[in-house]
Amino acid sequence: MLREWCRELRAAFVAEFKADGCLNKTALLLLVCLPLIYTILLGAAYSANVLNNIPVVVCDLQQSKISRQVVSNYDTSDRFTVVKHVGTQEELLKAIENGEAKVGLYIEPALDKNIKTAKPAEIGIYIEASNMVYGSASLVASEEINLNLLVSGSQRILERMTYYPDRALRTAYPATYGVRILNNPTHGYCNFMLLGLICNGVQISLFLYAADIFFKNRRKDWQFKSALLLGKLLAIELISGLAFSLSILLAQELFAVPLRGAWYEFLALEAAFIFFFAGLGMMLSLAFPNPILMIQESLLFIMPGMLYSGLSWPNEWLSTLPAYIRVIFPITYLAMPMRDLSLLGWSDLLVKNIGILAGAGLVCFSAAYLLLRHRAWQEVEV
Repeated sequence: MLREWCRELRAAFVAEFKADGCLNKTALLLLVCLPLIYTILLGAAYSANVLNNIPVVVCDLQQSKISRQVVSNYDTSDRFTVVKHVGTQEELLKAIENGEAKVGLYIEPALDKNIKTAKPAEIGIYIEASNMVYGSASLVASEEINLNLLVSGSQRILERMTYYPDRALRTAYPATYGVRILNNPTHGYCNFMLLGLICNGVQISLFLYAADIFFKNRRKDWQFKSALLLGKLLAIELISGLAFSLSILLAQELFAVPLRGAWYEFLALEAAFIFFFAGLGMMLSLAFPNPILMIQESLLFIMPGMLYSGLSWPNEWLSTLPAYIRVIFPITYLAMPMRDLSLLGWSDLLVKNIGILAGAGLVCFSAAYLLLRHRAWQEVEV
């Protein structure tokens, strides 16, 4: 009995590597190539990390030393590049609307006069924010430049009032702010997003592969359903786990994503996630009458998971209903501890989430086992 069980276990394991005596191209394409391709494509998209040379259109109606200094500060910044000068506010707005620039700099004609007479002087900053990435980057960079201009102008006024330069600077800017960004020193999108997107690629590859895992070539009668499930699970864990780890290494080597956590923690999290998704995929593969329907239904399950996973919006700021909804999406239990391990080097969610994924995986495999026992099906002999 044990010998027969082990023989079927081995047959199920080998079947995921060789189909009809040939290399299993489906496993190679979906479980290995797809996550690696996701890593390279998405990493390349985020590799710039920060936005530089944001195009600026300028309307300088003052044309003085002060106004030219303002324009120069923007043009010499890494974040901005002046691409056009116009003569009216209407032309400035039109240049932004037709896509020639993302930021508009409007300097009123009475700027010098208002500064000298201590009246409010206004410099208008127009930011085209239909793309939030451009909007956020422009807002932060312009505030930094404007603060420098304000301090510099105040210092010069105080120097004319007989203040020494050092005292004038301390009076104009009494507190020096030292900003140090922790755990993501480049403040880049690639560090923040790429590992989570790789996790999403892995779950898609597992769903696609599991869709027809029990639908093709049903000519063999398996005596031990547990051996069949375990054999397939071990093969998927090995193939997908290897591809998952290679994808993370690619993220580090090609796109400089930090991996501060211990490797055994990454591997444990990967194994738990693959265990759950393999079980879920097998259960759904048996539950639906055909692979196409299974894929259609699973995509409805995958797509909202990205929104609720915490990748793009902090989980702490989810309202009550979304906070309850997010618990049903498995990527929630993978993406956040994966990013914490990468950037922080530790995660307080690690043990808890591994336990949740392992427990849910056991439930899925139990359901798959019951479905196997109560459904007539067969698979090709190896």
